[in-house]
Amino acid sequence: MKAALLPPRFARIQRKAYRRLRLEQCWHYARWPVLLAGLWGCAALLHLPQSLPDGIHLLLEGLTFGSVLIWAGRKIYHLLPPSAEQIDHRIANDSGLSFPPLAALTDRPALPESLSEDEIHKEGQLWTIHRQRLLDSLAALRLRPPHLFPHWTGWLTASIVALCLFTLGGIAGPQAGLRFKAGFIPGMDDDAAALPAMQAWIDRPTYAPGPPLFLTAHNLPLSLPEGAQLHVVVESSSASPHLHGAIQNRRTYLKNGSWQIEGILRKSGTVSLSVRGRRLGRWHLQISTDTPPDVQWTAKAGATSQDWYTNFPWSVAQPHGVATLEARLQPIIPPAHKPDPAHAVTIPLPLEKQPTNATGTTRLDLSDSPFAGLKVVGQLCARSGSGKQNCSPFQTFRLGHRPMHDPLSRALLDLRLHLAVGQIDQKQAAHILALLTELPLSPDLSTPLVSLQRQATLGMSDQSLMEQLWFTALYAEDKAQSGQAIAASMLHVRALQNAIRLHLLALGEHPSPPPSDEQQKLHDELGALKTALDEHMAFIFQKASQNGLVMPLPGGKGMPWIRLAGQVQSDALAGRTAQALEHLRNMVEPAEQLRQATLPDMQALAASMQAQAEARTQRLALRDLIRQETDLLNHAQKRLSSEQPSSDDRESQHKDVSQMSTAELLSQLGMAPAATDKSSSTSPLNQDVVLLHADDRQQDHATQYALRLLAQALNHRGETLTKKKMPNLLKAEKDMGSVLNSLATRQDEESVKNIQTVLNDLSQSRHDMSKNQSEASQNSKGRLGFIPPPSSSTAPDEQNGSPAASPDDDPNSGQDEDNHDEEQKQPDNQDPLGRKMDDSPDSDAHIPDHERNRTHDIERELQRRASDRTRPQSELDYLNRLLAPLRQSH
Repeated sequence: MKAALLPPRFARIQRKAYRRLRLEQCWHYARWPVLLAGLWGCAALLHLPQSLPDGIHLLLEGLTFGSVLIWAGRKIYHLLPPSAEQIDHRIANDSGLSFPPLAALTDRPALPESLSEDEIHKEGQLWTIHRQRLLDSLAALRLRPPHLFPHWTGWLTASIVALCLFTLGGIAGPQAGLRFKAGFIPGMDDDAAALPAMQAWIDRPTYAPGPPLFLTAHNLPLSLPEGAQLHVVVESSSASPHLHGAIQNRRTYLKNGSWQIEGILRKSGTVSLSVRGRRLGRWHLQISTDTPPDVQWTAKAGATSQDWYTNFPWSVAQPHGVATLEARLQPIIPPAHKPDPAHAVTIPLPLEKQPTNATGTTRLDLSDSPFAGLKVVGQLCARSGSGKQNCSPFQTFRLGHRPMHDPLSRALLDLRLHLAVGQIDQKQAAHILALLTELPLSPDLSTPLVSLQRQATLGMSDQSLMEQLWFTALYAEDKAQSGQAIAASMLHVRALQNAIRLHLLALGEHPSPPPSDEQQKLHDELGALKTALDEHMAFIFQKASQNGLVMPLPGGKGMPWIRLAGQVQSDALAGRTAQALEHLRNMVEPAEQLRQATLPDMQALAASMQAQAEARTQRLALRDLIRQETDLLNHAQKRLSSEQPSSDDRESQHKDVSQMSTAELLSQLGMAPAATDKSSSTSPLNQDVVLLHADDRQQDHATQYALRLLAQALNHRGETLTKKKMPNLLKAEKDMGSVLNSLATRQDEESVKNIQTVLNDLSQSRHDMSKNQSEASQNSKGRLGFIPPPSSSTAPDEQNGSPAASPDDDPNSGQDEDNHDEEQKQPDNQDPLGRKMDDSPDSDAHIPDHERNRTHDIERELQRRASDRTRPQSELDYLNRLLAPLRQSH
């Protein structure tokens, strides 16, 4: 039968009948794997396959399903396709016809050969009418669905299996799907197996610090910065866990069957954790992308006139902080008028920590660069903690350079520039050096040039040759400006600095702390550099003295490079190579400033040093004045204690402190009572003892008179130095007159009160002096204000071994370090009431061990009376004034 002979409608029916017959043929064998799958699903809902070990589960499932599928596949593969008669018979049966309809449509009339053409034509017309009637009668052809279950036993079996699946699935509830998966996929668990323990947390990135965020199995949507790190630890898991979602992770197997997973969060999404097909956690994470820093120039960059420092004014802003800031420079090399990217230079600009919004101006000494003095096109580039980078617009400016007046120095620098940009090679450089050696030069200049010419001829690195040219040019300039001695001294300083720089770079290549021998070597090199800087300053001051400036050499621990040397050592041990190199440059910077100092600068320095020395002398004088006045107070209190009748002392020793008067309590402590309480509570003084102290009183009178003259002189010199008066010192001078009167009239009680008033005045004047001297020092500092006064190296605090320099990084901050140390120190041998606590026999506060408890009882009783508001106000004021230091100490 040919389908082309059938009308289109009957051809479609034929194809449908073919497919249904083919489906019924295949289903006859495919129903057995389906039946097996249904039975296996029932077993899975009953936890049977997944309860087996994974190996046995895989083997049993593979053998069972494999054998059935192979058998069914082979049977289906060898099936013969339905024939035309079978298709026609299927259509006739489904349509209720007694004849095969498609065969009738494809039949042709059987005509004898003896018929004429007219007869054949008539027979054809009759067959066409017959065919049309047949087509009209077949308009109701239909096909029934495939007969998948031709027998009732198959339908019953399928119904029973489906009913079992539906019933067991209803019993399993939401876990039915998980049980199906665990039953059919070996290595997966269902709800019958216990979930492994999980610990999950998120560490915020370093640029956005914060506490770790611990996660549960289900969290609310979390908002996190970009670059946060997810950590998951799964304990006692027989299979490796997996993270799914917007995260790249790595897994690590730990001991005891535990797993650790780490991943970086880069984009928003849902992250889930699963182990053996079961979900342990699911988190919705919203990642906020970090923005690049905003970096701008705030002013015109470059160097000012007569300054070799280059200014870089900048401003940066970033919500989470800026990690690095650098300047990228492209020099404009003559005769070209455009920047040269081939010789671009990147210069890091220091930042304090990681500022979120900062503005500043960084001054760098770039005079040692071959491109110093040239115009450059530069831009600022900042990088955030998350790695985002942004750059500012370009700006054209000129780099700072050291003014070179010596012709040889300028020639050497030009040679270095041509060598750096590649305009000449080493052979040409050697030829130019040979020409320079023919000039009439001194041996200390011609010898280095000959050595450089030979090295360039034999071949050396361009970097080494340029460094030697730079040092030789500096030496020639120093010799021309300051003489051979200062030039040689500065050359020695630079050589030591370069050696330490190379040593620090070598140490920075190894992250571990340097060994002890390397640390000792660095310490020795820094010591040699400090000695060289001291010697260089001696030459500078010697030259200044030749010009008529009397300037004593300061030296000692007050010099800025002493503190900076310790900073270099500590930074090198901590692995902070960049900071160590910066402090090393700051060590040599004072010497460079001294080398370029003019005569007015040295004159201002001399005046400043004299003023600082005078200020220190005044501070020491005031401190000695306070000490002497304190000794007078101790003498007066000691005399007053001994002038009390001895019988009263013996009786009061055994008397209850609550029954004693305030005057008696103060007498027990060796202190004078209040003036208001004297008339009513103080016992009469022993006049014989008063007369015995006449010589001591006369000696104290003479001492007080001398101290009064010292106060007058100190007030006059302080006003001359700072142009400001000290009213408290004037008041102390006036109160000293009252002390003289009380000593002359043998009134020790009045002397105690008056001396205490004088001490209070001197204490206030000490603060006035410090304030006035600090303001005057700030106003008088010049370019060389970093140099301390000559006497700072002999300060008492330095003699005791404590450093006199400030711990800050500013080289100029150590000059006034010793301004207030002596005045602000509280003597360690005094109690809160101001009495001496030493155990010397002549101490006024020597308390035997068996009397200490009674002394404490007396002090507690005084505190109780000070809180009693029923007592006279004058007595309360006096007690509170005496007990205030004691309360502060507690």
